[in-house]
Order: sequence, then C-alpha cells, then structure tokens
Amino acid sequence: MDYIEKEGLSVPEAVFAAARALGIEEKDAQVQVLSAPGARRVKVRVGIPGVQLPELGAVQSGSGPATAAPAVAEREERYEKPVDYAPQAVQRSAPDPGQAQRAADDLERLLEAMGTPGKVECKERAGNVVLNVLSPEHENLLIGRRGQTAEALQTLINEFMGRREGDPSLYVVVDVADYHGRAELRLIEKAKTLADQVLKDGGQVSMGQLSAAERRVVHMTLKAMEGVESFSVGQGSVKKLVIQKKG
Repeated sequence: MDYIEKEGLSVPEAVFAAARALGIEEKDAQVQVLSAPGARRVKVRVGIPGVQLPELGAVQSGSGPATAAPAVAEREERYEKPVDYAPQAVQRSAPDPGQAQRAADDLERLLEAMGTPGKVECKERAGNVVLNVLSPEHENLLIGRRGQTAEALQTLINEFMGRREGDPSLYVVVDVADYHGRAELRLIEKAKTLADQVLKDGGQVSMGQLSAAERRVVHMTLKAMEGVESFSVGQGSVKKLVIQKKG
C-alpha cells in the first residue's frame, strides 16, 4: 500500500492514524489535506516516503473528489484584545524524581486495571515531567480522540499524586507514544510561522479553536518572540487564539 486516507478531529490525529496504519513515522509521511476548510472532521491522504500522491482534485476509487487544503491561517474580522488581558496559567510544580516515579507506578497499576497494560517512562519536555506510556497494542485506545483519553489519565494521576504527596500544585504530563509531544512540536512550528507572517504583513491571524493546554504552549512560545503578542477570545475551555503585531 503506497498511501491511505484517514479521518480525524484534527489533521495531526488523522495523520497519526494513517502513519500507524502504513507503519511509517509521521515526519516521513507525504500528506494531503482533503477536507474543505471548516469541516467538522478532517480527512487526509498519507503516503509512504517518496510516493507521488495523486493530484488534489483527482477522483479516487471509492471516494469523492478531493478538495483544496485549508489555508495555513484564518484571517477574519478584527478582534480587540482586552485592556487587562493576561493568559491564565495555573501555578504548577514539577515533582522530584521520587514523586515522579511513584506517579509512574500509579499509572502502570491503573493501566493494568483498565485491561490496557503498558510500561511508563519518565522524561522531561519543555520544563514538564512527562509520563510517556509505551503500549503498542493499545496506543490508539489510550490516546483517544484528539488525545482525550490521555488527558483523562493525566487528570487522574495528578489528582492521585497531589493527594498522596500533600501538594496539589504538583503536575505531570501523561503522554502515549509521544503523541502529545509530536503534536506540540507541530503547534510550536505553526505558531512561529504565523508570527513571522504577522511581523511581515501586520494585522491578525487566528490559529482557530485550541484547548487550554494548546493555548498555553502557543502563549509561551510567542512570549519569547519580539514584536508579536497573542490572546484568546471566547468562552469555555476551548477558545480561539489570535496572534497580532504589538503596537
């Protein structure tokens, strides 16, 4: 099989599923986005390294015509940044090695009880302690839609750790097969690309609807860049993140 088409709630999720099915690394995949901008589910065509994918618009057997890939950024009506705006960041503390290992042991026991056993490795990423689950037979299940199952496990483990250690500020990230790590790198790359675009052209660009964790990654990334700023608009846990030129 030279290429495959998969659907997901986001491009990274769909590409991840397709790459796993083809047995290749996501970074080596040839990718075309087939869904129209704004579609509720994203469809991608992913090929093995070196494969020449069909031209967009070509009709494939058993599928409809492909549509053009969505634009890299969403340019729309002007958003006003609140005068008193400040990204809301919960105070977090990294556990020490002993605390992190106890949390990893808790996670392994939880996985066993769920019927999805796996090994947990402790690592560091972007200043956070990461408990990365290695469970080849259950990776897709433990990741869940757009990483929601991994996030639920993370909530449970942090609750366990905070109560046992007597410090609710302790925080670890739970990942599965580095799924969130890869998605985070792509998010950082996109944020920097859009920030460079804003610096060049001015105005605003929106990165679309992002979760609180995704917005935090973007805010921290752009905080280190001169001349740009970011803010969120909307209500609830998922909000639209806007990047604009300072001044």
